[in-house]
Amino acid sequence: MIDFNHPANGKLVANFESRRPRGSEREADPAKVDNPYYTLGTHPDLVDRLWDELGGVLPLKCRWILYGSPVLVHPTTGIVFGFAGGTLTYALRLPPAELATALRAGATTVHEYPAHPEVNVKESRLDLADIGPEWVFGNWLKGEEAWCRAAFEFAAR
Repeated sequence: MIDFNHPANGKLVANFESRRPRGSEREADPAKVDNPYYTLGTHPDLVDRLWDELGGVLPLKCRWILYGSPVLVHPTTGIVFGFAGGTLTYALRLPPAELATALRAGATTVHEYPAHPEVNVKESRLDLADIGPEWVFGNWLKGEEAWCRAAFEFAAR
């Protein structure tokens, strides 16, 4: 379902592949994964936000799994336009007008992850510019459902 050769997916796929959980498949259909809301290493609230709340406004099902992480992928073009990860973040790939609107509304493009030495987790940083200039982090902001629809349409082009 994911077009691994499409330029829009190149940096995202490379990023996900570089941090793929041991034993995870390149891609998978969530319907064939036991309890995906709790087994993908992503907080279930984020999976719900991405797949059900945001993905629920879309005209087609776009739920998919990339290297063990929940994503939204356009079913005809194979372009990934949303992802969630860890306990704190989800992001959308937006066309220019919605990207500008999202940034004005408080969306960000960089996330600093704190260290958790008690479980051997070092602090880290994810700058979405490393994946592509169209990406922003969501934060349950007003308008995200409309942005997700725009992301879906953008991925169709």
